[in-house]
Order: sequence, then C-alpha cells, then structure tokens
Amino acid sequence: MKRGESEEPYRDWIKHSSIDRRTRVVLALDLDGKAPSDLLEFGEALLDHTDEHVCGVRFGRQTVLNLGLSFTRRLTRRVHAGDLPCIIDDKLSDIGSTNEAITTAYYRLGFDAIIVNPSSGWKGGLEPVYRLSRKGGQGVIVLAYMSHPGAKETFGQRVFNGASRKPTYQYEKYARKAVDWDSDGIVVGATRPNIIRKLKPIVKGKVPVYSPGIGTQGGDIASARKAGSDYFIIGRSITRAQEPANISAKFARASFS
Repeated sequence: MKRGESEEPYRDWIKHSSIDRRTRVVLALDLDGKAPSDLLEFGEALLDHTDEHVCGVRFGRQTVLNLGLSFTRRLTRRVHAGDLPCIIDDKLSDIGSTNEAITTAYYRLGFDAIIVNPSSGWKGGLEPVYRLSRKGGQGVIVLAYMSHPGAKETFGQRVFNGASRKPTYQYEKYARKAVDWDSDGIVVGATRPNIIRKLKPIVKGKVPVYSPGIGTQGGDIASARKAGSDYFIIGRSITRAQEPANISAKFARASFS
C-alpha cells in the first residue's frame, strides 16, 4: 500500500508486496559517480524496468548524499508510485537525540524503514528511533552481520554477556536484541549462510532475515534461502546489468520458487 493511503505497518506492507508480486528481492540503489540529475534519471529508469520484480527498494546513504534532498524525495515518490516500500540503509548508531533527528529527516524524505546498528544500545541510543517508527508505522531493521570479509573482526568476535563466563558471538547478541526490541528485520550477509542458519532459531520466525551480498559479493540466493533468509537485498548484479528487467525477473523466480 502507498504510504499515506493506508495505515498498514511497514512489516506487513513488504510481506504483502512480496506475496502479491511473488518475489523476495529488495532492489539496492547505491547511486554515485554522476551529476544528481543523471543519477535521478538512472534511478527512475531502473525502477521502470524492475519494480514488478521486487518487493521493496533500499537506498544506500550515499544515494541520498549524491542525489540531494529534493531528488531523493522525487525518487522515493517514484518508489511509492509502484506500491513499494522504501528502506534507508544508514546503519544508524549514535546517541538518542541524534538518532531521532536523523530518523525524522529520513522519514520526511519518504522512507518507510531504517537499518540501524545496535552497537549504541537501547537506553539513550536507539529507543527514540523505535518510538518514532512505531508511531508512524515505519520499520526498524537491525544489522546483525555484514556481508564483507572484515565483518568477522567485529560482528564475528566472541564477547562475554554480563557476569557469564561463557562467551557468545556478537552477532548472536545483536539478533537477540532485535527480537527483544520487536524489530522488523535483521540484516545478515548472504555470504554467511552458516550464520543465517545459526540465527534462525534465535529470531524464532518473529524477525525476518534480510540478506545482502548476492551475486557481485559472492553470495548465492539458493544457499541463503536454504539457510533461512526471507528477503534478498540485491544491487550491482541488477543495477549494472545490460538487461536489468530480465536479471531482476530471474532473481525474483529464484527467491520465490
């Protein structure tokens, strides 16, 4: 449903979008390297070719910075015109007042969900983001494990939980926080199917798994889906393709069949 025409929360919107279009692909728009007007034209043309094969669109933070506020608003409106929700990947992690101000600005630009980094914690950290999002029907998606090799250094480190003498993995703690906070998703790279498999029992079907890193970064949609991914964030494999309509349709079939 288009934002403003329905009170449907983000989590329900993307679920229904996925079922109606028979796809679990979220198109990743990471636009840079050209003039803002050229980036806008490219983004609009890409959506014309792909929006029937995706269930949502995810903007990278660099897209907003390169487009500027006016063109970003035009592009989020184009996403909504296709009845698709729009996610901003900011990996937000700061003190509460800053988090709230940034989230408010993104929602004014037309975004329907935000990806956050849970490292700032709840009290005085991400609590205002959740409160603001629940009030407006937007979603909050928690970063649990990134798709690049260096993620092992932080997300994959072992940490102690309070007074416990038994360490656990950082990504497990983040997944548990996502559940405790009633989040709308967690992000786990498709390049880590073993991690996805380990986290599925933790999220218990309450929090869907979003997996980037398909294709160009080496992630495989079949492996990630078998491991338990619910949505697949795909960018360069589609955006740099000579025939993005055909490629996005192919990914859509692989994600849903």
